[in-house]
This record gives sequence, structure tokens and C-alpha cells, in this order.
Amino acid sequence: MIGVITALPVESVAVRHVLGEVRSVRPPADDPHQYVQAELPCGPVVTTVLTTTGNSAAAHACAHLLRSFPRIDTVIMCGIALGVPRRDDPERDVRLGDVVVGSAGVVHYSHVRVTDEGVSTRGSTLVAAPRLLRGVNELRAASLRDDHPWRDLTSPPPSPRYERPPAERDAQVFHGRIGSGDELLRSARRRDELARREDLLAIEMEAAGVAVGAALDGRGCLTVRGVSDYGDAAKSDLWQPAASLAAAAYVRALLDVLPPSAGAATDATDVAGSSPNLAGSSAGSVGTEHRPLSLLDLVAAMERVSSLQTPQDRDDVLRLLGPPVESLVRRDARTRPALLSLASVCGGYPSGLADLVNVLERLEGADSSPVRALADAIERYRS
Repeated sequence: MIGVITALPVESVAVRHVLGEVRSVRPPADDPHQYVQAELPCGPVVTTVLTTTGNSAAAHACAHLLRSFPRIDTVIMCGIALGVPRRDDPERDVRLGDVVVGSAGVVHYSHVRVTDEGVSTRGSTLVAAPRLLRGVNELRAASLRDDHPWRDLTSPPPSPRYERPPAERDAQVFHGRIGSGDELLRSARRRDELARREDLLAIEMEAAGVAVGAALDGRGCLTVRGVSDYGDAAKSDLWQPAASLAAAAYVRALLDVLPPSAGAATDATDVAGSSPNLAGSSAGSVGTEHRPLSLLDLVAAMERVSSLQTPQDRDDVLRLLGPPVESLVRRDARTRPALLSLASVCGGYPSGLADLVNVLERLEGADSSPVRALADAIERYRS
């Protein structure tokens, strides 16, 4: 499993939006946080939002997340941050609406040693998770082909408030070090001082808490931030929604390029942990043969239907399904992400999955074994 932590409600809305279909998951009684879970090809993704901002609250949330969901192996801190502008260095000139990926780790810049000779940071850089860095490199390679899948995920936005304000150029992705401390900066002088001292692209207030919490529990971590301000006297909240959505879209694109985990097709109730309070039942409380299926199980059944194998085939199916499904399903050249979107959208309507089966029967015949198997899987999914 993968965990995603946000600090603010505006960030949480963006993450839930790009994840698509999510469901609430009940944690143990001694966990005060609320969680929602999505089923993606890379495996289940669980997300939560902090009750307050800051590294201490982030560490507290990360500890609860990893205890309540012991199968999480990687945590992503997603949200907004101040960006460090460098007008004289176009390769590192971070601007409003850009995304900064902490591929070079997180620096806990307020964890310092102070002597008469000056200030120096204690400890080493909190490194990024290798599993996610492989995905980051996939997206970097795609960008060299002028392919930016995360940009497509920002449209449509959750609401007009999340639309990107006018900017002088398209959003870009920067990779490097992100600073994390307990300072809400409204000082360009302090921002530039920290950026020079630690070689930072962005600065925020929670990533160190999450990174330390994950590392102490043997898990990996990655920080992804959208730039909402410059941390100077002109700081405002205008760019927060758009920056939140940009960071969330990047995270979703990153999750989409990750290979499926070993248990990706396992039902959510089996992977959320062994506590009987999680997802309403304990792991293994029902036999695999009779348990309700997950969305990923539907996708596995859809992958065996010949009329859903190519983008052209899927477009034909969507045309027959018509609106609103046709306009909501995400087009993707990759079969599994495309089918996951199709299953998620159809599942959001009372007759959506039944309509899908009817269309496939028209194309392949009512006696098609893969279509009958999909219909059976849908019945178990609904139960």
C-alpha cells in the first residue's frame, strides 16, 4: 500500500479528486484520524489530512497511518509550499503553480547546531524512497518526449476555485531538495538565506515530520509540493487551490507509472491491516472464494475482454455507452489505467456497470466467456 498525507483541506480535496473513486475506511478506535482509500493499479492508496499544520502534527499523523495500515511501505507528503525564485538561473527559477519533487530529499533546516561561529544543520538529508524515485524517473523521461501526463489530470478541476490563475508560462516540474521547518515565512531575506545555505528549491512545514516518522518505521517517503507563494511580504492564498491540484496531479501520474504491487489485486479489506475495526472486518474473515471483489478485480476481468484491449476498441465502447460516461472516462494508451478509469466511472452510476456489460454483449455476443465472467465479477463486486 501507499499512504498520502496532506496538511490542509484544500490539499486533501485535490488529492481525493485525482484519485477518483474513494471510500472511507474506519481506523482503530485509538486512531483519531480519518482515512479514505482508492484502488489503483499500483495497489491500494490511503490518504489522510492533518488536524493542524507543522512537523510535529505530521509526525503524529504518519505514526498513526503506519500503525493502522501496516502494509503501507511508502508515504507521500503532498501539498503546497513556497518556491524559491531565481530569476538569474532559468533552470532553477521556481514559479507560482510549478511542482517541486523532493527527489534529492528533505532538509530539516530548523534542526540546527548554533555556535559562536554560526549555524549549521544537524543530521543528514532525509532521502526519498527508491520505489517512488523510479517512478519519478519515468515521468522525467516522459517529459523529454514532451509528454506531461500530470497536466492532463488537472482538468477538469474539483471546482472553479482550483483553476489555474493567469500565468506567464505553463507549469513546470523541478527536482531537488525541499526544506522543512517550523517557520511560516513572509520574508524574502530569510527565504533566500535558507535556500543558499541548504540549496533548496522550496520550503514547507511538514515534510521533515513525515520523513522522519516513515524512516523510523522502516518506510520510504517522497515529498511533492505545488508552489503557492514565494514566502515574502506579498504572500497570499490565491494560488493555493491551483498549486494543490498541480501537486496532486503529479502524485497521481506518479502512482500510475508504478508497477503493480504483489498484492495489488487483493481486496481493500484484506490489505488495510489486521485490526477488526479496519474496513469493518478483519483480514481473512471471509474466504477468498466468496468475498466481495474490489475495483481492481473488475479491471482484471475486463483485461480478458477482447473489445477493451486497444484505445480504438475502448473508444468504440465509450461511444456506445454515450454520455455522461463517455466524457468522464480518462483516455489512456495503457490498458490498465484506462480500464480502471472506465470501471470507476461506470461504478459511479446505478446502471453503469450493467450498461457496460450490455454494450460488450452487443459487440462480442451474449455467449462470450470473458463477458460472462465480467458480469459475474460485477455481481460479486456489488455484493
